[in-house]
Amino acid sequence: MAPHGPSRARLGTGWRHAGALSLLALVGAVYGGSLAHDFAFDDWQLVIDNEVVTWPLSRALDLFDPSSPGISYRPVRMFSYMVDHAIGRGLDPWVFHATNLAYHAAAVLVLYALAWQTIGSGTAAWFTAALFAVHPLGSEAVAYVAGRRDVLAGLFSLLALLSWWSFCGRAGHGAVRVAALVGSLVAAVLALGSKENAVVLPALALLLFVVRARRRSPSSPVAWGTWAALLASAVALGVVVDLVYGQRVGEAVARLRSGPLAPQPALSLRVLGQYGWLSVWPLHLYADYRPPSWPLPTTALDPPAILSGVVLGSMLMLGGLLVWRGRIAGAGLLWFPLALLPVAQIVPYREVVAEHNAYLPLAGLALVAGEAVALLGRRWPRGVLALGLVVVGLLAARAHARAAVWADDETLWSATLEERPESVRAKLNLAVTRARSGRLEDARLLLERARRQVPANLDVLFTLASVYGRLGDDHAAIVAAERAVEVEPGARTLTFLAWANVAAGSEAAARQAFQRALGYDPRNRDARRGLAELRERDRQRRHLRYGRSR
Repeated sequence: MAPHGPSRARLGTGWRHAGALSLLALVGAVYGGSLAHDFAFDDWQLVIDNEVVTWPLSRALDLFDPSSPGISYRPVRMFSYMVDHAIGRGLDPWVFHATNLAYHAAAVLVLYALAWQTIGSGTAAWFTAALFAVHPLGSEAVAYVAGRRDVLAGLFSLLALLSWWSFCGRAGHGAVRVAALVGSLVAAVLALGSKENAVVLPALALLLFVVRARRRSPSSPVAWGTWAALLASAVALGVVVDLVYGQRVGEAVARLRSGPLAPQPALSLRVLGQYGWLSVWPLHLYADYRPPSWPLPTTALDPPAILSGVVLGSMLMLGGLLVWRGRIAGAGLLWFPLALLPVAQIVPYREVVAEHNAYLPLAGLALVAGEAVALLGRRWPRGVLALGLVVVGLLAARAHARAAVWADDETLWSATLEERPESVRAKLNLAVTRARSGRLEDARLLLERARRQVPANLDVLFTLASVYGRLGDDHAAIVAAERAVEVEPGARTLTFLAWANVAAGSEAAARQAFQRALGYDPRNRDARRGLAELRERDRQRRHLRYGRSR
């Protein structure tokens, strides 16, 4: 019987490798089309117009210098863009999308390994990774270059948790255990450098530790060394957050003092509920979850918030019970809301809901589904296998269609406007896209529709004034700029009004507006440049008159 052991081991390894290859093929089939995509939306600011992306790799440490020009926020993500620029020798969208796809495929394989170790079933591990690989709610992070922050944070977070699981399962203080802890900490730091929401990693690590400890024996002694390692790691990550995101943390505290975007706890409960609903029913997805596309609550509690609270409370109770029983599904149930806490509007910010934020939380729900496959498959193996394949197929088809929406700005905002006709953001961005391509009349109509919805939106007014100017309607451009000043008097709006008057040839009005702008901000470079240009025009006119008089 002895020879059969190695053969079974080789067979198991072969099946594991086959499963990994099939997962890679699945990712390619769903997201391969994104290789032909252009840059879209925030890619213009983060990649195309960001000089940091063009830096040589030798300047990587400059990403940590807050005085650096360009956008260096989230340094690991920015470094990955620098690598793409070096590989493609320029801003080749194919390279950027290909690396997004590669990072996502790597995250799928890491989750596959984590599920295999935590669930103990190859079939269940495959379904866990497959659901995560093709869930439509994650398509924004994968098919959109700016979404790389979430893919990288998810990849390194999963790597950190996989190493942590290995650390928790090894006795003693051997070199392998130390290496597992160090690897976990390094991966966690990289996750934080990709996106700050990885700050939840100590809480997720605690869930895995409790699951592993309860599997040994409910009465086993407390592993003080593991507790100490977890606490030390949490402190170390806190230091990293302060070093990398200290300024952002200060801004977040200031926003807390200014109050929430809408009454709490209804806002946070509804945000969490929206993510939960989209995770189980990802049929209607769009790129704008701001008002009026996604209305904010007006009272501290309303029926949708109460329903979300009931569902969330049930998840927490069931998750806690399952964790105490050593079930990874319990950790997955708690993983989902925990990973969403940084984006649940507890700290207010403008992006009320964004699909890319669900990338890491989805891994938790995938573990829940994976353990369900393992348990139910023992009783109904064929039925569970068939149902699982149907679910994966449906999700893959939906994700493939959703990823295609991110092909370019025109496709993205046209689809968003079709799904959400009331979206001001879609009208504005689609107008910018069409103005950029010379379709000025289409842009004007979209912007005027947006202005009727929100007459005080500065972005709409600025863009509309610019389009009017390009159409040759200087009077309308000045009226739109004056309306912007009425909405928010200040250096920015007055400078914009001044330049509108310069374009219309109203130099006296322009000079007055520039001077008013400097009254708000004496260091305003744009206003100073405008006054200097007007003075130069006056000088040239005087010189010309003097020459004629002679």
